[in-house]
Amino acid sequence: MANPRYLIGQGEKLSEEIARAPRGMGDKAHPYSFTEARRRLAPMWKGAAEAIEDLPDLALPCGQAALEVTLHPSYLAKSYYPGNLIRELGLSHLGSRAVHIVPNKVVAAKAEESGKAQPAPVLFLAGSADALIEFGEAAASWSPGDERIEDDFRRIESIKTPGKNRLKRLTDRFASRDTFPLEVVLHNPDQNTNNDIVGAFADFMRSLDVWCDIDRRRQVGGLAFLPIIAGREQLNDVLDFAFLRVLREAPRIVPFDPVTRSIGSAFPVTLSDEDAVAPDLSVAIFDGGLPDDHGLEKWVTLHDAPGVGAPDAAGQRHGLAVTSAFLFGPLKQGEALARPYANVDHWRVFGRGDDDFEAFDLLDRIEDVLSSRRYDFINISLGPSYAIDDDDVSPWTARLDQLLAAGETVATIACGNNGENDRIGGLHRIQPPSDGVNMLGVGAAGSFGAGWKRADYSACGPGRSPGYVKPDFVAFGGSHGAPFLALSTVSPLKANGTMGTSFAAPVAMRSGAGMRAQFTEPLWAPAVKALLVHQAAGDEMLRTEIGWGLVSHGLGDLILCDDYEAHIVYQRQMPTTGAVRLYLPVPDGLTGNVEIKATFSFYCEVDPEDAINYTRGGLDIQFRPDTTRIPPPYYSGSKLITPTVPASDSFFSAKNFYATEHMQRDDAQKWETTLTRTKTKRATSLAQPAFDVSYINREHGHSGRRPATMKFALALTIRNRSAKDLYDRVIVSSGNRLQPMRPRAGVQVPIRLPK
Repeated sequence: MANPRYLIGQGEKLSEEIARAPRGMGDKAHPYSFTEARRRLAPMWKGAAEAIEDLPDLALPCGQAALEVTLHPSYLAKSYYPGNLIRELGLSHLGSRAVHIVPNKVVAAKAEESGKAQPAPVLFLAGSADALIEFGEAAASWSPGDERIEDDFRRIESIKTPGKNRLKRLTDRFASRDTFPLEVVLHNPDQNTNNDIVGAFADFMRSLDVWCDIDRRRQVGGLAFLPIIAGREQLNDVLDFAFLRVLREAPRIVPFDPVTRSIGSAFPVTLSDEDAVAPDLSVAIFDGGLPDDHGLEKWVTLHDAPGVGAPDAAGQRHGLAVTSAFLFGPLKQGEALARPYANVDHWRVFGRGDDDFEAFDLLDRIEDVLSSRRYDFINISLGPSYAIDDDDVSPWTARLDQLLAAGETVATIACGNNGENDRIGGLHRIQPPSDGVNMLGVGAAGSFGAGWKRADYSACGPGRSPGYVKPDFVAFGGSHGAPFLALSTVSPLKANGTMGTSFAAPVAMRSGAGMRAQFTEPLWAPAVKALLVHQAAGDEMLRTEIGWGLVSHGLGDLILCDDYEAHIVYQRQMPTTGAVRLYLPVPDGLTGNVEIKATFSFYCEVDPEDAINYTRGGLDIQFRPDTTRIPPPYYSGSKLITPTVPASDSFFSAKNFYATEHMQRDDAQKWETTLTRTKTKRATSLAQPAFDVSYINREHGHSGRRPATMKFALALTIRNRSAKDLYDRVIVSSGNRLQPMRPRAGVQVPIRLPK
């Protein structure tokens, strides 16, 4: 290509700091009056008090009991958090989760007409057991005398003590054993000196003659995870502990699923002597190690994580194929290997000799590495063997999301090979930690040519909300008809076919590293994440199976522009005002329709104990097609409205974000860390169009602090069939503030794959 049209950079030069746009708040329609709410709830408060009285003293740590308070679905937004009531009753926040309910009274007509359950927040609250028992007896006549407290009280739909549903489904894995290993999740407020709850739980377990290892506990946010060994007949007694959040079977680690078995005949492979394109990039793979004499020393440094057992042969074969997928992509028999984009540290975190609680140890090894050094890219193609549920997060997801919250690392995680498991029970859903919001969960496609589709074995979404679109996308992972060719043996080096999401994930990481390696200017982690999602393509109706679509393994497809189009990347730190305007470089003189595709991405801190309010940060994005004028005053009913900002047009909304069967929550998409959508506008309707972006924040579902330095990225594509030279016109129309990104010296211009 004589003059390659590279990705256009420096979009942030088309931005300016602005004041937060005013957001009108209409009058709230409340489902219940205070008197009605008290009449409804008094029997529930009394029932909760009686349940607390029946608990053993040892099940109430420090004399504290826990409640599950479900708010009416109308009160999902953070502004409706019942903080006044919580303070009045002397309660403290433990966490939250989502539940779908049909409320006693419906406010919104559309919900009533649909007849469907609506998402509602469940708050886990703690308080003095004696005080809660006393309040339960007095609730029927209680009158706080403060309108703010009454207002909070009438938001409640139901109250109860935590129930037996905290025990998750058990498999037949330990059917032949009298006792079996379990993972306990405790509410344990995140304080460095707080050992009272864990200690009380250990005392309670000793009273039940249940083995408990508090030395292996893991604190993540306001949750403590620890192992126990119990018999089936002891489970109901374990569930009496007031601060127990979840009780589930201890997961095993499954990095070597049978779907990855060899396919076809092996063939010889000859390695090149080329250095990596960008040796300055730092990349890590966490897996099962590599065989002796693996021959990849030119690009790979092998490390044994502290505490890992002896090498496992199956793990080493898996690690070799995963590393091959990142270094060279899918191999082709008879063709030379592709040049690696970057060198890699391969960390062996899996070994022989791990016990029933190996998942605790593996996570410790990965955390130790990530806490001690920074990587630009990491890949994890192993993890615990349970499919996600909507109630809670796993320690793997929560801890890795915390470690990656700074937004310095692109993490690709294999979604799992359980896609053909029971759908009714949700056992086909993605596996942790691919459900993380600061990670890219990667599923597998069975091919990458025309007519591709999700590989049958590839785990499906959706994820939680936030983190609803999962997998984030799919990459080629192989199938019986089109196996993934990767290195399989050493001395001599050979390759053969395999398949699995284990190989799709490092292929996706290779695409991201290739973008970074191509250019001299840095692409931030949010920008790499945004670009990968932005260029993924697939049927929106299959979102729960393929996420945003298939990521091309061709670098040219990701960083080059065709006729009639321009791809621009914005990398911006949110200003101190918390709001910024990003202008879209739409040239003057276009005719017909202009297609605009926008993908926003950012990283943020998380609250592991608050499943429904998991992300602490979000983006409120307003699309303004014409920023050159402010609309004239108008009447809304009898009220005169005088606009102060340009008119906005819907771009991102819950309606086009969530699946049709999901009960849409109006503001939920604002808390997603990745959003993408394409919209078509008439060229004549666009005049200095822009996105106004405001940062919103919360902690534990209500108002919180805003981080001082939050990076985000926008990947933008503009297409117009009347302008073949749109690429050049976009650059000129920006006053040359936009410029094509500069390739590294000596790198080849990539080609675009045929459609």
